[in-house]
Amino acid sequence: MKRINIMTSCDDRLSKMILPQLASIDKNLSGYEVHFYLVHTRIEPDNVKLLKDFVKAKTGIIFHEIVVAENLDFYESLVEKGGGQWPHEAYITLRIQDYIPDDVDRIMYIDSGDVIIDGDIGPYYFGDFEGNSIIATPVSLKTNSVTGEKTLYSRDDILDIAMKGSLFNSGSYVINVDKFRSEGYTIEDYLYLADALIKNNTKYNAAYFGDQGFLAAAFVEDVKFYGYPEYKDPSFMPYNFRSLFWPLYKKELTYTPIVVHYAIIAKPWVVRFSEKEIMTIIDQPGFIGRKMTVPIPTIGYMTPEHLRLGEIWWSYAKETPIYEETDIRARITADSWVKYYFPLCENYQIAYENILKLKAMVEQGQT
Repeated sequence: MKRINIMTSCDDRLSKMILPQLASIDKNLSGYEVHFYLVHTRIEPDNVKLLKDFVKAKTGIIFHEIVVAENLDFYESLVEKGGGQWPHEAYITLRIQDYIPDDVDRIMYIDSGDVIIDGDIGPYYFGDFEGNSIIATPVSLKTNSVTGEKTLYSRDDILDIAMKGSLFNSGSYVINVDKFRSEGYTIEDYLYLADALIKNNTKYNAAYFGDQGFLAAAFVEDVKFYGYPEYKDPSFMPYNFRSLFWPLYKKELTYTPIVVHYAIIAKPWVVRFSEKEIMTIIDQPGFIGRKMTVPIPTIGYMTPEHLRLGEIWWSYAKETPIYEETDIRARITADSWVKYYFPLCENYQIAYENILKLKAMVEQGQT
């Protein structure tokens, strides 16, 4: 039986949301010997016990807890230099070779909570690294302004991809642990890179876009992109299907998403609408555009497709002990958004459009 290693890393806030992920892994990877590694620095013992008890009673997964207690200042330094948007656990994969057993030659990282495995990941997980450190899904490709040809980003683009995180998405990727070990990546190497980015990224307030931007800078030209060059299309992402970008592509999928990444502020466990609400409120013409342009903090590109996709997450959550309390809380949030938040967004949108119209009139000398 082939072995698959999967890891995640988070603080205590997301620890319970790992349960649906474990349920999805158990159901879809039953043909493998699955080792799951929870690598953390500050998850409460009761929540770790909750995860362990669930795995032991309900799954065939082999669960490993790894507590990182040293060099936390290093991780906090990366957080600070990157603008402080993500907790330091997001950077732990940079030194994963120092934490996991010697018999682990590769491991798949998934973001805690918002990544669900809904099929066989074998083609992705067992892919040929071709000498690279990572197998991943591209976020975007460079387009030649003359020929229209799409190509990968290179070291020449390091400042842009660091700040925009435009190399690969960090929700799901496979790490070549053997290469991490042989290359001997160190804290000093990463800090040197972070400081160099700070020195040169003078037009930005931060040095890089969180863990995704830093990984892009650290491993540019050292990533095997799944499906490339056969598919020169960032919408081809069966093993890291990012629901955030679905409405932007405006096309029918030609594949079935296997790894679903809820890359949006409105995570499934945050808000859950009924099908009636989706049909009568969110399917209204203009809903998507209203959410995309209002000049206030929004819930992201929340579309009917995204919300229906969230039911995949809930189908696995239903197998866990957190289902009832999480479902109640998410439906209460949905109700409050329908009553208060959506009308607020609509009012702001109307005001915003009026301001734009007035500005255009002034510029044209009409008022």
